[in-house]
Amino acid sequence: MARDVKKGRKSRLSWDEMFMGLAVLVSERTACKFHTAGVVMVDKNKRIVSMGYNGPTEGDLHCIDAGCAKVDGDPKTKKLMRCRGAHAEINALMNTQDTSRLRGATMYTALYPCYDCMKALNNAGIKEIVYLEKYERIITGGEKKEEENEAGDLAKKRKIKIRQYRPKMAEFIKNMHE
Repeated sequence: MARDVKKGRKSRLSWDEMFMGLAVLVSERTACKFHTAGVVMVDKNKRIVSMGYNGPTEGDLHCIDAGCAKVDGDPKTKKLMRCRGAHAEINALMNTQDTSRLRGATMYTALYPCYDCMKALNNAGIKEIVYLEKYERIITGGEKKEEENEAGDLAKKRKIKIRQYRPKMAEFIKNMHE
């Protein structure tokens, strides 16, 4: 982006804006038809440790190509099955070369973690989670969704700080295009 030399820049992104912007960007790699999830894990010194997004395990079918196993069923038999995807949080944990760097870390996520992911994040030592949107699990068949309150209960019990990121969207977009 070229800037007027005489005017220059007058602001820059906050840490929250930058890391949440990256989490949203990473989420665009998601192969899930229903949950666009991406995470960025940042250590105490604001250094990116890892990133991840929702996707099937290695070599498996992508839901955006073959349909959701829980909603559309197996492509051949149409039998409803469990989700083929690994969640963004689990993929980010797998992508972390040295999980000791996650002790006391902050995770920025486009989508609030499910209960299973919250258990893994707790064990990894994540101390703060900044999320953009709440997660609702799709019930097999796709007719309903439900919240997973257990994730919040565990975070509270383990004193993991949870906060929702609420961007000043117009200002955020303006800053990105200046």
